[in-house]
Amino acid sequence: MKIGIRQKVLMDALGKGAIAAISDDAQNDTTNLSLLMKSIKITVDEKKFTIESSTNLMAVKYSIPVSKDEGIAVKEGGCILIPAKELIDWAKVQGNDATINITLQKLQTPEIINTLEDMEVDGSDRFMLKKIGSAKLSSKDLTKTSGRWELDCYDPEQVKSVNFSGKADKCFDIQGKQLGEALSTISCAVVSSDYEHLLDSVSFQVYEKDLYLATTDSQRCALYKVPSDHSSDIQAKQSLLIPFSLLEQVSKIINKEESLSFSYSPDSEKVFISQKNLKVRLASTEKEHIDKFPNIKMLLEKEYKKLATISRDSINKVLISSAIVNKSSALFDFKKESETLTVTAISEDNKYKPNVSQCGSPDTLKDFKVVWGVTHLIEGLKVIKSDEVDLHVPQNMRSLKILGKDNDSFIYFAMVIENPKYTIEKN
Repeated sequence: MKIGIRQKVLMDALGKGAIAAISDDAQNDTTNLSLLMKSIKITVDEKKFTIESSTNLMAVKYSIPVSKDEGIAVKEGGCILIPAKELIDWAKVQGNDATINITLQKLQTPEIINTLEDMEVDGSDRFMLKKIGSAKLSSKDLTKTSGRWELDCYDPEQVKSVNFSGKADKCFDIQGKQLGEALSTISCAVVSSDYEHLLDSVSFQVYEKDLYLATTDSQRCALYKVPSDHSSDIQAKQSLLIPFSLLEQVSKIINKEESLSFSYSPDSEKVFISQKNLKVRLASTEKEHIDKFPNIKMLLEKEYKKLATISRDSINKVLISSAIVNKSSALFDFKKESETLTVTAISEDNKYKPNVSQCGSPDTLKDFKVVWGVTHLIEGLKVIKSDEVDLHVPQNMRSLKILGKDNDSFIYFAMVIENPKYTIEKN
């Protein structure tokens, strides 16, 4: 391999194609395969420049056309497997106007640098990690500032390319920008880690021909309804459940102005996402756990009646004041006649005196007392853009639904909090 490529073009390609190799999953790996997981496969021919990386959780393939207009000149095609982070760190400091040359200098005989004693090929031969040579790196910018370095190259045959064209069932298409907006909106109700990958994941569900994204931490649930003009070709026959952290990484490398196509393979339990020049494969939550995620149909069809309409800024100020004394819970007391909401927060360890805050609550339909999570409501209100919010409660009063005024894209549900601190207050 012998190519020249503009630094800006290379960095953009690395930022997409190398994402799996520089992920925490790869970089923190300590197994014998860690060198391969931390490396990227670069393949070049007269038509395409391609970067691939993969772990058990994520696989990515990014390709761009080879042309002078794209800033790529190929003197000799080929394929190399080199450490991703090291290449990125070096290329990053070469400058946007630099041209970077990459040349493979092969060893006459591959060098065995590690033997994986716990793996076999064809049931007999030991799998060996091979170094086939070095990638000679050089750069020069418009001021004639130059740099040289080299990185070890491993045998690319040791890393099989992912088959992104395998059998998978089409689910839906969604606009790239909409995926990012949805994830940022519902992130408030997802946990950082869950061994079943249920509460740390995003559920994609279809209800009455509309596509929804949902997260829950078992105490609250956030729903985002994708506008009909930003989703299409909805064919999903079942819900998808994908770890939030993986989708968040994908949202950073996609083209926001283009549509994304989602497909699912039940056999491999993998989700495939494709866009022009970009292909991604993500691990999905195991099939036996997917149905454990709440069915949004039950939430959307459950009857809730409006309790009150409140200024978002007013209730937010009351909540922030209450959180000084108790972040987890407070007593909410609605009065119909005075159209007010009084929030009383009691310290869990009696360190502080009770905090009492009040705000207007227009259109309050009845007197009502309940204990809700303070932080839960603060985080839900952060993503609501409306100046006013509508509070709804069901007949059993055990939950709360919050909607932004005249906006049904985001729906937030929160459960009642059981806290004996407020028993006397409630009575």
